[in-house]
Amino acid sequence: MFRFLLCLLIAAGFSQAIQAQAPLSPPEKCATMFMDSSLRAKYPQLGTLNDFERQLQLKMIDIKKRMASSRQTTTVITIPIIVHVVHNGEAVGVGRNISAAQVQSQLITLNEDYRRKPGTRGFNENPVGADIEIEFCLATIDRQGNTMAEPGIDRYNGNRANWTINDIDGVLKPSTYWDPDKYYNVWVVDINDPTVNGQLLGYAQFPSQSNLPGIPANGPASTDGVAIYYRAFGNAEKGTFPVLQAPYNLGRTLTHETGHWLGLRHIWGDANCGDDFCADTPPQASASSGCPVGRISCGSTNMVQNYMDYSNDACTNIFTQNQKARIRAVMEISPRRNTLLSSNVCGTLVASRPVSNFQANTRRVLLGGQVRFTDISSGFPTKWEWTFEGGTPSTSTEQNPVVTYNQPGKFTVTLVTSNALGQSDPLVRTQYIEVLNQGLCADVTNFSGTRTVIPEPGGRGYLAGQNSKRTQAVSEYFDNSLSYSNLSGASLRFGVAKAAQGAATESVVTVTVWNGRGFQGGPGAILGQKDVPLRVILDDVTNNRPTTVTFDRNVPLFGLPYHIGVTLPYAAGDTVALVTSKNGESLFATAWRQNQRGDWLRYADSLGINVAHDVAGRIGMKPSVQVAASSLFINPGEVVTLNASGASIFSWSGTGLSSALGAQVIAQPTRTTSYTVSGSGVDLCTAQATIQVYVRSGTVTANNPQVEPALTVTPNPSEGQMVVSFSSPLKGALTLAVRNVNGVEVVRQSYQKTGDTFEQQLNLHSAAGGIYFVEIRIGEQVFRKRVVKN
Repeated sequence: MFRFLLCLLIAAGFSQAIQAQAPLSPPEKCATMFMDSSLRAKYPQLGTLNDFERQLQLKMIDIKKRMASSRQTTTVITIPIIVHVVHNGEAVGVGRNISAAQVQSQLITLNEDYRRKPGTRGFNENPVGADIEIEFCLATIDRQGNTMAEPGIDRYNGNRANWTINDIDGVLKPSTYWDPDKYYNVWVVDINDPTVNGQLLGYAQFPSQSNLPGIPANGPASTDGVAIYYRAFGNAEKGTFPVLQAPYNLGRTLTHETGHWLGLRHIWGDANCGDDFCADTPPQASASSGCPVGRISCGSTNMVQNYMDYSNDACTNIFTQNQKARIRAVMEISPRRNTLLSSNVCGTLVASRPVSNFQANTRRVLLGGQVRFTDISSGFPTKWEWTFEGGTPSTSTEQNPVVTYNQPGKFTVTLVTSNALGQSDPLVRTQYIEVLNQGLCADVTNFSGTRTVIPEPGGRGYLAGQNSKRTQAVSEYFDNSLSYSNLSGASLRFGVAKAAQGAATESVVTVTVWNGRGFQGGPGAILGQKDVPLRVILDDVTNNRPTTVTFDRNVPLFGLPYHIGVTLPYAAGDTVALVTSKNGESLFATAWRQNQRGDWLRYADSLGINVAHDVAGRIGMKPSVQVAASSLFINPGEVVTLNASGASIFSWSGTGLSSALGAQVIAQPTRTTSYTVSGSGVDLCTAQATIQVYVRSGTVTANNPQVEPALTVTPNPSEGQMVVSFSSPLKGALTLAVRNVNGVEVVRQSYQKTGDTFEQQLNLHSAAGGIYFVEIRIGEQVFRKRVVKN
């Protein structure tokens, strides 16, 4: 849905003094994809860019058909703008506190570009250019329904000279934004961020996708809009504005960023000869700079005059017909874009009798679930009267109430709003909310049929396990049609488990949860993992019972599809295989496997076999108690750290514990021991979890120290602050790194190890919650430890 587009980066060393009027350095490459990935990692419920593209392309096809048959609506869309002028106490019209005339010059330019009107020097007259049929107006009515003294301008003293990107999105925007359902928010601010080598001309946030779950209140809704560097906002040809600097002084930065805000991609597709999903923009190898008219790359003449390239302001002069179709599609399908059309804040009336309107974050809810209703009424109501059939509460006078539904059925919602000028007509939406007869905690499986273990066709081994074709992993797909938010555990039935003769007793099988955003719905990124000792699976197979797993933390599902399965290491001759249904007993092609090349394939597509794995997930809309240990296997006398999560109060049972209470305890078992933790203080799906710590045979004394290298990270899981300890006789240059599940390095530090032990504090507070791998590299040897950041 959303994405941040950090565009037109200015090279390091550019003077920040207002009186220094040297031209801006050429722009650096935009950090678009990096920031988009960061945003989607923080809010996975946004879906992927592909999710957004699929729906957008379908709507574009419809719009193009209407345009071709002359049935396309020609009504000009008007979007209201509120410009937040962020200053440091300067007088109006001085420095960062730009004048109303400079704001007006920018608005005129924006309308020239989106309506294909000739500008001061004949801009926008490209013969293949499109009139987007969108105009922008400065809001004349504020959030309270009052007439604004300066139309469209909200002056804000930020009490600082400049702002980093993190501070803009984390502090400035959330504290100053106006309702994005009614206003297009534009922040004009002195952006100076060392992570992008200094000044940044601007960045925008992509529109949201209408069929995805609601956005957190403090998430993208409070950052929706565009931030523009104050020295690139306005048009120097429409007045005297000393702060503006060439070659970005003609107002095209806001035209470019508004294009992103309306769903346009960079014309080069952010890749060498990439795709911007508009067929009438020729492919090009990279961003342009200056005005290289006639530039040829990717086998065609580049459209360097397009507003979505990086050419100088004086060069750009065109949007295309496909870009128009894309923008118009966004205005139809994106929630916070289409509601702008009825906001009526550019009119001359301060208020009128309200017209009631609302939206819900979901219209299908589980039994006992909650729905958040958002008022989007026009006319600036001051009073709200809601009626919720089947809901608790059944009535409300809040503007944006949250309602719980405890009985199944389809229910009506009614809203009446009023202000000093009168009351609206009732808005009645019948059977608007559907409450499903399924609870907030559930077990889910696709398996139904005859339990069997199928041999690998044409080879040795098993279809759903280790085999001669070296299948790397197998998984079962779950569509999560009821939008459950988390997975606390799983149950997997193995039909085969063998340990190689003489193999170590510490072999493990890794149970893995992936999201369902891979190719054609296959496994994508890893959401959670848990190592299960092979000895446990051997015992479960012998006793004909499934193997149950409690994950280290509640695995976030975000209401989206996911996979549960196992990875299959080929070591020491160990063998495992999952139970499946018989071929043909499953009709939904939910079984997947990862071949030796790493490609994920459906069994039905690659083998012509339609089965389901005997796998179940414990899912919920409420948390469950989870438990993790710093080590599963220890020597006698060693200690292990146990961490619990999911509740607010924890009590423990088991021998050798440092305490019976708390989220983290230390255990020092003398033999293999099970530890159980019980949670309370919050509403839980599962209030208890158990973990077993295996104690090796033999003794460890001070005269017989452990000489094998050992890497530990405590606490694990943690909130981000942890200690890395590494014991080894190896000495010399040591590298400490942290990688995410995709192998991307997020931390890298260098040290000199001079003794047998190395210990270092590690801070991952700024990292998103999830699974990471701590890596110690010394000489040619590498040691890794999996950690969980809550």
